[in-house]
Amino acid sequence: MSILDTIKNRTSCRTFKPIPLSPADKRSLEAFIRENDTSLDNERIPFAIIGKKAGEKQMKLDYGIIKGHCTYVMGASKASVTSRVNYGYLMEKVVLKATEMSLATCWVGYFDPEYFNADIKIENGYEIPSIVVIGYPTATPSLLDKVVRFSAKAAKRLAWDALFFNYHSKAALSPESVKKYSDSLEMVRLAPSSGNMQPWRVFFDDTVNEFHFYKKPVSKRYEAKGLHEIDVGIAMSHFELVSVNNGLSGGWVKHTEESVKAMGDLCYIATWKCP
Repeated sequence: MSILDTIKNRTSCRTFKPIPLSPADKRSLEAFIRENDTSLDNERIPFAIIGKKAGEKQMKLDYGIIKGHCTYVMGASKASVTSRVNYGYLMEKVVLKATEMSLATCWVGYFDPEYFNADIKIENGYEIPSIVVIGYPTATPSLLDKVVRFSAKAAKRLAWDALFFNYHSKAALSPESVKKYSDSLEMVRLAPSSGNMQPWRVFFDDTVNEFHFYKKPVSKRYEAKGLHEIDVGIAMSHFELVSVNNGLSGGWVKHTEESVKAMGDLCYIATWKCP
């Protein structure tokens, strides 16, 4: 399965079979995590796969909407904007690997971190920004799952002209205007985000071949919890994975805020520098 197909096939599952990961699946995913634990600025965030045994009190997630969950992927990162971006960037790679393995996943931003006190140690200045529920989906989505997806408009995404722009003219980009990178931006458009709010904007500087990623505050609630930063990291992960898949070399750099234009209420995060 190509990375484009994997991104398109990924959905948020809310009804899991109440069984742990098979030893083979757990080993495979743990191996992937070990090989992909270094983020954009070489910050290392080791994730752990944590399983709860049958009979243990289950944590209520999304007011009880997510059911059958007993296995989670999580890690501890610094309580900072940069680390939350890194967290989303790395965790989304795990999510897409799990999707490739036919495992079901669901990003969760609101949970009780004390539920995992016996499983993961959190040092001062660190946090668990979010978790991913992982497991095996039920044969068919429950009616509640379908209702939640419909209510959240999970399949709806903003159009290109609301997300991607020319850095100098501020004109909206079209797939034709970025040619080789049209797949990369389209998969950014399809990236999951808290409440499907897509809190990112991308500006292409055609004079130096750079894509500048900004955070767009959309929800005060999600912004206060740092979930928008995780979402931008997810979008950046999609951009990189698709670009590399399509043979487009490049890499992430962080310009000084003085050298990158301010864009209203947008917050500059990072830049993909094309060769």
